[in-house]
Amino acid sequence: MRILIEGIGGIGGVLAGEMIRAGRQPTLVTGNEEIARAINDFGLRVTTPDDGFTVHPRAYASVGEAPGPFDVALLVMKANRVVQAARDTLPLLSPEGFLVTCQNGIVEDAVVEAVGAKRVVSAIIGWGATMHGPGVYERTGPGSNHIGELDREVSGRVNQLAELMRPAAPTVVSRNIRGALWAKLAINCTITSGGALTGEPLGTMLRDRGVRAAFLGIYREVLDTARARGITPEAVTMDPYRLYLPRDAGRIRRTALDLLMRAVGLRYRRLRSSSLQSLERGRPTEVDYLNGYVVQQAREAGLQAPLNAAVTRLIHEIEQGQRTIGRQNMDQLLAVVP
Repeated sequence: MRILIEGIGGIGGVLAGEMIRAGRQPTLVTGNEEIARAINDFGLRVTTPDDGFTVHPRAYASVGEAPGPFDVALLVMKANRVVQAARDTLPLLSPEGFLVTCQNGIVEDAVVEAVGAKRVVSAIIGWGATMHGPGVYERTGPGSNHIGELDREVSGRVNQLAELMRPAAPTVVSRNIRGALWAKLAINCTITSGGALTGEPLGTMLRDRGVRAAFLGIYREVLDTARARGITPEAVTMDPYRLYLPRDAGRIRRTALDLLMRAVGLRYRRLRSSSLQSLERGRPTEVDYLNGYVVQQAREAGLQAPLNAAVTRLIHEIEQGQRTIGRQNMDQLLAVVP
């Protein structure tokens, strides 16, 4: 397969490096002149928990420079850039070529509307990585990939894609990729967006009982909305209902989940939100594809998602310079918690 990878940030850089080390020859599009120049001059350098290596692919700054056609294009940029990237990449695909969405949040609806359902396969990247500088990458956490057709078919192209992605991480072919997307969405709507509001790592946030209650409420709204839309959340890293707190839960269940949230905070205490990092760089977040998407889907299902709506509003106010990042934003959110 002729492979294009667009978006050579942390995830894209490690993914590309592992594919090349395994003998594949993807073409890279960085979206950034400095990153493209560094890779072309010095190679793509990757550090993992086990080793480090350097590979020497050809990188281009823009998709218009890439020499197509391609059989598969992995889109590994931020969610708010993926629809335009899909439109720009479509002319470079072979007649049977397809795009792979690899974003936080749920972008598939918007991408399908832009390029057509037959051109889209969905992927979830369940591991962490960072870019320390142009062309310099580190894998920061374990995890797996989940991929699948939006119509639940296990197709030949998805099986081929799984083989491409396995050098980077164990890869699961799912018959319920929408369910897996919603399970990851529930986590991102709490942890990623919460960190953008407070500016704190996860461990600091989850020391606060009120924050833990707010997070469980956000999470519940996501899973309730999925169920109302006819979607069954599917485990990506754990059973998605393990953190589900029913509205009528008794004291024992509430206490057990509060303790579980505290344990999560201890285990992942240094985790910093990717949306927070976007705000710190003066860039927009992906909140419209996270909490904002939940609000939209809840409305279409005849439900309300007041906590997710509040998170979306507060983060937009930060993006617009009307609000500063800090724990004071939790006071606004906690006012919505029953």
